[in-house]
Amino acid sequence: MSELFEEPTPTGPALDPAALFADSDGSAVGGVLAEAPRPRFDGDTGRLPAEVCWTLQELVAAPHISDKSRRHWAVVTQYEEILRSRLSELGLILEINREHGHAFTRQADDPGPMSRTVLRARTLSLAASALTLYLLQQYLLAPDDPVVDTADMLDHMLAYKRPGDTDEAAFHKKVLTAIRSLDDAAIIKPIKGTSRYVVYGVITSLLTPEQVDSLRERYLAVARGEAPESGVDDDE
Repeated sequence: MSELFEEPTPTGPALDPAALFADSDGSAVGGVLAEAPRPRFDGDTGRLPAEVCWTLQELVAAPHISDKSRRHWAVVTQYEEILRSRLSELGLILEINREHGHAFTRQADDPGPMSRTVLRARTLSLAASALTLYLLQQYLLAPDDPVVDTADMLDHMLAYKRPGDTDEAAFHKKVLTAIRSLDDAAIIKPIKGTSRYVVYGVITSLLTPEQVDSLRERYLAVARGEAPESGVDDDE
């Protein structure tokens, strides 16, 4: 029998089931992970505890998992080896950044002729990528309190406005569209009742140093009035 179907062995610190699986009213919402898994639905033949299955689903369906998601993050750290193996079967690679507290999956480069793409690629506009670079800088300046205001994002993006472009309203709309796209991608999260956003730590994994340098040079070219391939106000 493959070791994938043997009793899962924790690879991280032991969890406190009472804290991890207690609902807001104090009632239990799951079981102790060391116990034999219980069926989650009729016909369930899974060999993993329900909490691990739910975290596996989250890793596939959600853009990322934050260390602020107490239940999922605890399972990721304890059952990392099992999760990596199950994701690998789908052609996915688990990335964990403990320094900035996030985990996500990315599509593996499987050259096999029968390999299928599981994750849908998301492409950001030039405006959104310019904004991502700015947000990365803001996050690194204050990782413990990574909050930015819409007005500050708008002001920053004005530096990349094409020379001679006098349509302030259209440019303003383009930037707001870029902000919404980053919200949709779960890179930032609006703070209810305010014009501010929290920047997720996953932003540190979006751009390589080479990409940062390349993007910065491109945006400086826009600011200098040179003619890049396309402007910062391109449509998505």
